[in-house]
Amino acid sequence: MESGAPIGEKRRGIRRWQRITLGLIALPVLLFLLGNLLLSSRWTCRWAASQIEHRTGLETLVGGVSWTPWDGASLRSLELRQPPALRAAVKQPLIHIAKVRVVPVWRAWLRGRFEVRSIELDTPRIVLPLELISQLARTAPQVPAATASPVPPSPQPPPAVAQPGPPVTTPPPVVAPAPPQPAAPSQPTGWLRLKNASITVLLAGSHRPLLEISNASGAIPIAGDTARSNVTIGLISALGNPVTRDLTTSIEWTHPLLSLKPVETKIGGYHITVAGKIGNFSGLPLQIEAQLPRQALAPFALPFHGQASAEAVAANGRFRGLLLAPGTWQGDLIAESIAPTVKFASHEAKFDRGSAVTVLRGGVLSCVDARLISDELSLLGNATVLADGRAAGVARLVGAPETVSAIVGQISPNAPGPRTLTPLNTPQRAAFDLEAFGNISHLFVRLGKDGPILNLNP
Repeated sequence: MESGAPIGEKRRGIRRWQRITLGLIALPVLLFLLGNLLLSSRWTCRWAASQIEHRTGLETLVGGVSWTPWDGASLRSLELRQPPALRAAVKQPLIHIAKVRVVPVWRAWLRGRFEVRSIELDTPRIVLPLELISQLARTAPQVPAATASPVPPSPQPPPAVAQPGPPVTTPPPVVAPAPPQPAAPSQPTGWLRLKNASITVLLAGSHRPLLEISNASGAIPIAGDTARSNVTIGLISALGNPVTRDLTTSIEWTHPLLSLKPVETKIGGYHITVAGKIGNFSGLPLQIEAQLPRQALAPFALPFHGQASAEAVAANGRFRGLLLAPGTWQGDLIAESIAPTVKFASHEAKFDRGSAVTVLRGGVLSCVDARLISDELSLLGNATVLADGRAAGVARLVGAPETVSAIVGQISPNAPGPRTLTPLNTPQRAAFDLEAFGNISHLFVRLGKDGPILNLNP
């Protein structure tokens, strides 16, 4: 009987250690469940939203927060609302993301370095009113203008040169080879993963988008070692009309630049080449270049029931600036055409050539010079749109008085009042002036000098 006592004591010790081991295993699981339960609370969601709101200045809502050691941290139903002044006109939030997942490099975090393996955005949608861009362009700091170089001094006569003596041969100096630079330590590539992303640019109060990019998906390298990938865009549309579909772009990351390799596609039936770069610096400096190779211009509609076409057209455009500071945006667009034709009703005007120069500086978009030139008829004009949406432009049609009168009569046959021509230095030539003013959502046009005014948005 006494020999059984140690055995019972031993069994009780084993069961005790089993309970301790089970408790040690269950404790992390319990802490993990309680932690996620706390993260999903309304208080934590409000705290996370307040942190984002403090950094962006926009009212923010967060639907839920969670984390796992293998899946990182996640925010569900993240929403940044429109600025208060635009909410009545734009019902959709500025940014809505179904889920944001951040997968960190835990080993780097334990060593005090913030490194991210990937950031995943599930169904991000951006609705950007043009008025908000205009406001940012007006308030953002401008790029300082380049200072003028000093005037060089007047050139002095060269000093007299003595007659050279016999050449003296000297051995070239021995240059020691530069020591090899140590290779940068390898770092895992960080990725921004997009799933069904979309961007819409519109006018406040308008249901028709100016520009829409939808169904964009792919992985974008943003940090670490050099990497390449592809991004697909389901649809790009302008003013509600499809521009291109199923576009695939190739991108390459080489610290600190993300480059869009030249991609050739069709936009509106025309071949176009686009390339770009964005830097991983403060403000995200961006440069985009686009080229429209010389090709035929199909007929397209003009205001007042007109139509235009050309034997050939070509264009080059460039955009640069800080992505997060619209006030720094700068752009240039130069276009030219050969043998353009303009039709109004039964009258057809043929020109020898055409050109246009458009620039973007400090939030001001200006077509500084546009012209169609021929021996018999010329059309000249320019226009400007300010950052607050105000717009103005002028156009002058020059030709024989009877030709100009016939064209003007077909442009606005029902306009009230007379259409007065402007006399020029020679009686063989007269001009008709058009003046546009207002804002981009509501324009007025004056027909001729002191002529009637038409409301283009009645």
